[in-house]
Order: sequence, then C-alpha cells, then structure tokens
Amino acid sequence: MTRHLDLSPLTAALEGAARNHAEARRREAQRDLSRLELAMLLRRFGLEERARSDAVAKDDAANIPAAEAETLRAKVRAELGLLARLARRRDPRYDINRHIAVMRLARWLEGGRSWQTRETEPGSGRSKNQRFRRAVARRPTRQFQRPTLF
Repeated sequence: MTRHLDLSPLTAALEGAARNHAEARRREAQRDLSRLELAMLLRRFGLEERARSDAVAKDDAANIPAAEAETLRAKVRAELGLLARLARRRDPRYDINRHIAVMRLARWLEGGRSWQTRETEPGSGRSKNQRFRRAVARRPTRQFQRPTLF
C-alpha cells in the first residue's frame, strides 16, 4: 500500500506567506509613494533640497529651519485661500485632490500628525446628517400611495 502525502497544510502555509509578503510590499510601496508626495509638495512650495530631504526622511516638520518654515506656511495658507475661492466660485480650475493634498501639508506643517498617518473613515452621510440636524423635521415624510382604480 502506498502512502499519499497530504500537501494541503503546506499549500495553505505557502499561500499565507505569499499573501503576507505581498501585503508587506504594498505597504512599503505606499510609504514610498507617500514620502514622494510630501517631497514634491514641499518642492512645489519652494523648500530647498537639504531641508526638504531632512524633513521627509524624519517625517517631521520641525526639521525645517524656522525662517523657511514660516515662509512655507505663508505660501500654503495663500494656496488654501486660493483653492477655497476657486471652490466657492465653482471655477473649472478647482482641483479637489490638490485641495486635499495642501490641507494635509498644512496639518503636517502645524505639527498635528505624521504625514504617514492614514485619514480616518468619513462615516455614512446619514449619520452625519442626523448628528448635525438641529431640530425635528417640520413635515412628516410622505408615504407613497397607489391610486385606487375604482
């Protein structure tokens, strides 16, 4: 009688290891992209190479020299003001992704949190509407009634 080897535990272990490895590579690539995004934003706002590389490597806005940091904050505030005006006017030049990136940069410059920190989930619209509603609705909701045919 021949014995059959059961390879299912080995296959399951290999699949799990492959999944873990792929997820680790995805997280590493995401961190690299996030650092690159921060570096490009800082470059766009005119921060010098040396200060930019130090700040991005340590993920801390405190590594930017004080004079340059103040100039950078002023430029970011001006950009946020411009983006807010474009959004209010519904200007076709408005870009919500740019607005989000500049808002993240402003929070990072103020020292609120790390650039690598993920955004929190926004939650459902219904929960936000219920939370911000001041009073009970004036009219009850209408129920659809089918007309009777005779």
